[in-house]
Amino acid sequence: MRFGLLGSFVVEDAEGTPRQIGTPKARALLAVLLLRGGSPVSWDTVKTAIWGESVPATARASLHNHVARLRRDLDESGDRIQVTPAGFRLRVLDDELDVTRFDRYVCRARTARLAEDWAEVEALTGSALALWRGAPLSDVPLPDTEREPFVRRMEEARLQVLEWGYEADLHLGRHQGIAAELAELVAAHPLRETFVGQLMLALHRSGRPADALLAYDTARRTIRRELGVDPEPGLVELHRRILTLDPSLTPQPATEPQTTPPPATNAPTPRFPTLNPPVTAPHTLNPHTLNPPVTDPPAPDPSADPHPTPHQLPASPADFTGREQELDRIVGELAEADRPDGATVLVHRVSGSGGMGKTTLMVRAAHQIRERFPDGQIFLDLGGMTTMPMPPESALGLLLRALGTAPEEVPCGLQARSAQFRSLIAGRRMLILLDDAGDAAQIRPLLPGAAGSAVLVTSRRRLVSFPGVRIDLGALPDDAARRLLASIAGEDRVAAQPSATTEVLRACGGMPLALRLAGSRLAARPAWSVQDLAHRLTSHGRVLRELYADDLHVRTALQMSYELLLQESQENQGSQEPQGPSGHTGPARAFRLLGLMPSAAFGTAVAAAVLDCDERSAEDWLEALVDAHLLESPAPGRYQFHCLLQALAVELAEESDSEEERRLAVERFVLWCLHGADAATARLAPAARRVPLDAGARLRGPFADYFADYDEAYGWFEREREVLVAAVSLAHEAGLHARAWSLAASLWAYVRLGRNDDWLTTHTVGLAAARVIGDERAEAWMLNGLGNQVLKTGRPAEAIGYFRRVLRIHEGVPGRDAELSAVFNNMGTCFTDLGDHESALHHYRKSLVREPESCATLNNMADALSHLGRHDEALDVLDRAEAIQRATRDLVSLAIGLRVRGDVLRGADRAAEAVEAYRRALALQRLGGDQHSEAVSLTGLGDALADLKRQTEAEACWGKALRWMERLGDQGRSVDLRKRLAGA
Repeated sequence: MRFGLLGSFVVEDAEGTPRQIGTPKARALLAVLLLRGGSPVSWDTVKTAIWGESVPATARASLHNHVARLRRDLDESGDRIQVTPAGFRLRVLDDELDVTRFDRYVCRARTARLAEDWAEVEALTGSALALWRGAPLSDVPLPDTEREPFVRRMEEARLQVLEWGYEADLHLGRHQGIAAELAELVAAHPLRETFVGQLMLALHRSGRPADALLAYDTARRTIRRELGVDPEPGLVELHRRILTLDPSLTPQPATEPQTTPPPATNAPTPRFPTLNPPVTAPHTLNPHTLNPPVTDPPAPDPSADPHPTPHQLPASPADFTGREQELDRIVGELAEADRPDGATVLVHRVSGSGGMGKTTLMVRAAHQIRERFPDGQIFLDLGGMTTMPMPPESALGLLLRALGTAPEEVPCGLQARSAQFRSLIAGRRMLILLDDAGDAAQIRPLLPGAAGSAVLVTSRRRLVSFPGVRIDLGALPDDAARRLLASIAGEDRVAAQPSATTEVLRACGGMPLALRLAGSRLAARPAWSVQDLAHRLTSHGRVLRELYADDLHVRTALQMSYELLLQESQENQGSQEPQGPSGHTGPARAFRLLGLMPSAAFGTAVAAAVLDCDERSAEDWLEALVDAHLLESPAPGRYQFHCLLQALAVELAEESDSEEERRLAVERFVLWCLHGADAATARLAPAARRVPLDAGARLRGPFADYFADYDEAYGWFEREREVLVAAVSLAHEAGLHARAWSLAASLWAYVRLGRNDDWLTTHTVGLAAARVIGDERAEAWMLNGLGNQVLKTGRPAEAIGYFRRVLRIHEGVPGRDAELSAVFNNMGTCFTDLGDHESALHHYRKSLVREPESCATLNNMADALSHLGRHDEALDVLDRAEAIQRATRDLVSLAIGLRVRGDVLRGADRAAEAVEAYRRALALQRLGGDQHSEAVSLTGLGDALADLKRQTEAEACWGKALRWMERLGDQGRSVDLRKRLAGA
């Protein structure tokens, strides 16, 4: 191996092929170990070096993951990096680290200088400087306390080597051409008097004594201004000698530079760089090569094949499962790849997040079609998602060598290499698979210039600028996911526990890599059942820790995209992430904080609330996450996490964001839901009692005027239903108990419209939250809501129990008239459903004593009066209620009143008028989406039509009502409707 710290961080194998080190943290860990030169490094030292003062609680586990990743990236046995309870140790051989080789050259150059062997000094300093490729560790995220001491030491050593090198030049009479380089050094280091003296001497010997004297005068004034002293005596004496045209300054005859390295140094070809990094020089070497060749190229072998046929495709997994449609599409396109000369080269691309099987799919497709490309198949890993993607120039070098070009014949420069590649591949039929491409710019120089060959590309980014097939890979369908798991773990084990298998599949989220690792863990542990694995995967916060096998980790595969996004953000904005209006957000942080929300599709508005920014900024960051395949966009303006990416986001938030930051993000999310639900409820049920929002619940947002009418409010509830329901549980789990029950109560106007499961879920959690904080009024509100949910699903006797518990809380407490009125009304409804209409009427009257204009109670009272045969009284009550409903625009209550009016008219043998009332009720209910009430009105309409002997129309109404009731879970009314249909 070769490791390079003197410039951008480079790792190469023995042949000089770059190795990609995946994540910034892994690169930092490797750099820290290399800086210690093979010495042991404690855990605390490594943690501080990587995280500085903000070491996360999960640092130890994270370091284990980085070590596993490094071992895989280095493709070495496990003894390269040793991990012990005391810390870490990296085994580094003498010639593997460029810093070690640099120090060795410096030591030998010092010895040669003392011996005044200037030719040896020149060769050794040139070899040392050739190892420099730029500013040391310029692309490794290390704290300044870790980086700066090393950089200062190496920079000082480099300047010392430069001084010795120019000193050797001057002794050997090679002063021509070095004055410009020395002038640049003096400009950068004006107080380094050795460079000043060397510049003066080079200028004097080049026939420019006036310029030499001017250089001295400039240096003298600078030194006096900066240090308040005169130049050192040696520089003053040189100035005097130049003034007096001292003949001893006459140069010696130039000596030819040594062209072969000193014996046994294995030194690279010497070069003298200019001062400013990145260090370059005449005959510049490839900046990605740490150990350039030093011997003459071997003579060409006459027997060698000038056009070898490469067969570089990796093996295709024998258990390839799923992706049949995508595979057929790619193979079909490749089978039709014969195109006229000069036609556009097609680039078939597969994109998707890490672990989705992009490479597996493309390798499978390539194997199926490889016979059509007899001139060879090339596979090239571009490392696009690592922090050091392979440059196109390096990739072209590998392509040219695969096509038979000798290393010494590979031209320099991107354009020259690309032109030679196009020339060599022209007229040949080859298949090129470019894996893990970073962007279009990395790919474009690697494309053939004419048809005949085919290019396959995998990338985590969407590459849209090329012609050809483009496929975005998502999760596997359930059946394919199950087949993949069974193919690895065994069909018998998977079939034996179907419910546990479903849990495993859900935890893996259809990700092929996750499924493979889950299956591998089962296969490696015969004593485990599928249920054992399911339990480990579904335990809170464990899923990413469980999905690994050997050196493969789901977390590592996913985190590469995040780390690259974070690096790009930092490069675009300096050392910090791009910030929003509140000064603390950006794409990477958005990924972490949005992961704290429930696992449901969400919109831009809620993201803006969580991130505390405007919607435009939020949308930009969301789209950046979609482009990086860290977020899915199932519909325009809607976004959703894959379950494993969300687990990663949560872990990263715990590592990177403080507990207070996470709490505030969750609270902003809950407040957004609470505000929205409150505003929408005001449109759905204008006259309904709502939970007062305290002053602390105010949140930036347009909810006060957000919903223009009923339809907009109902549409918002429909879009955000999953988010809102889950937000109640999240608020309770986060300790926001008052917010939890308030949100549950604010959802009542929506969940009563046929969302009975959501009603039960939210109010059960809300009840628990109310009890945690000991708020009896909140507890009563939740019990009242649960009683209504039970009543709505046809269990009136059970509902009465809930309402009596509410009465016990409110009775005898001043200021509870509204609450008591609602409870008595609800109890009256229960007695109506039980057929006890006198008891129902009694409770309605008790309700109206406390709230005389309660339309809900008036509607219900009319129903009770009708059942008692008092139809005229019932219609009078309904007239009174309708006047209030129209005045308050309470459309929901009005629709119920019209349905009750139909019941009353039908009971009074006025069926034709009843039909009209039912139809008016249905029109309003369909507008508002009240499915349960619509089914009740359909039942009444069917009854009225049957009274009019319009049996076919009646049965149609009953049939539709039955389908609604069955779907909504109203068992009692479903039974009644079946009896009607059977009797018809």
